[in-house]
Amino acid sequence: MKEKYKYVKDFISLDICDFLTTFSYKIKSLLPGDGQIPQSHAEHSKDNVLYAHLLDFCLDKMKKETQLKLKPIYCFNRIYLPGADLKKHTDREACEISASITLNYSYADPSYKWPLCMGEKPIVIEKGDAVIYKGCEIEHWRPVFNEESSSWHHQAFIHYIDLNGPNKNIKKEI
Repeated sequence: MKEKYKYVKDFISLDICDFLTTFSYKIKSLLPGDGQIPQSHAEHSKDNVLYAHLLDFCLDKMKKETQLKLKPIYCFNRIYLPGADLKKHTDREACEISASITLNYSYADPSYKWPLCMGEKPIVIEKGDAVIYKGCEIEHWRPVFNEESSSWHHQAFIHYIDLNGPNKNIKKEI
């Protein structure tokens, strides 16, 4: 993958998005809070077989889109709640090649859009679509989630390393 990020339409089917969100939303009160974003519920794939499988399920598509030989490392899913604030950051080495997938959202204001910013470029990721990015290279973030208390946004993050790159010896976290 030559570019630092790319938008991919129809990365996963809407049925899979709905399945993952209905499952995660039902158990969100059981999910731990997130140290990075306190106004959210999050879960690592080592704690959930569905998200561990999502990482493997998306592998062929990631290889096709990046033209890289990839090794799955881990998946993370997060339900953001109003007030969530993802600060500008780059990722650790285990997130060399990543995708942020919008699974679903519910906003009180139907015209509201909540972007993921790659550098300074805001990108609105529609349900089922993804942004594939080089997590260690490009700074990414989200503005504060300014919606009413009934609103939420569900995102999955899948992380891989390039088997021909400097991080090839990183072990899978699931």
